[in-house]
Amino acid sequence: ALLVAISLAAAWAQSGAPEQGAAGVSLGWSAQIDAVVLDVPPEASEVNQVAARDADGVDVALLALEPGAVGGPQLRGTLPDLRGSPLLQPITSEELWPCAMQASADARFAPVGLWAIGAPAAIELANAPLPSEPAPGYRQLLLLFADTDVHVEGACLEDTTALRVDLYLRPGWNLVTSELTAVGGRDGVLLRSTAAADLRGMAWRWRDTRAQGPAEVVPKRE
Repeated sequence: ALLVAISLAAAWAQSGAPEQGAAGVSLGWSAQIDAVVLDVPPEASEVNQVAARDADGVDVALLALEPGAVGGPQLRGTLPDLRGSPLLQPITSEELWPCAMQASADARFAPVGLWAIGAPAAIELANAPLPSEPAPGYRQLLLLFADTDVHVEGACLEDTTALRVDLYLRPGWNLVTSELTAVGGRDGVLLRSTAAADLRGMAWRWRDTRAQGPAEVVPKRE
């Protein structure tokens, strides 16, 4: 089955300028993160670092998780400029998508997820805690780096699950919306450009990966 893409942080709408400071993130060639993390359990109070990792599990950056903030610990750090990095992969890479994608340019990109160091947990930006049975309307925001302007689209169909991709990436760090959908009785995931409305109700959340399978940055082939 296709896996729900899961990850992070603030947005560039498809036709607009980047929103600086939205959801605690400022985007550009590098990205600054400064936001409270909700739902951190008491037993994780000693966790003080978070790794930003690409789809192959390679660390892109280390972020600080600082105690003392109202509402939860504060996540702070910088995601670097990845221009020219060997971590970038072709935007249509068959290793990162479960079916063929079409792209408007010969772009390279890197999707990134956040993982607590010293605890089995992911840190995600979502409109609600991940339920045991996610339902249509559940949304998460994914952070991707792209080295040029590019529009990506495609559709992958399986017996009971579908993935649709329709997103525009700008040069630098981008925020992509991953939304659960249901059409004609078929569960689905829609990856699309993020609009300002998608940020409403979003919060950074701690998710214990022992209770539910580990987060995937993008869907992969079986």
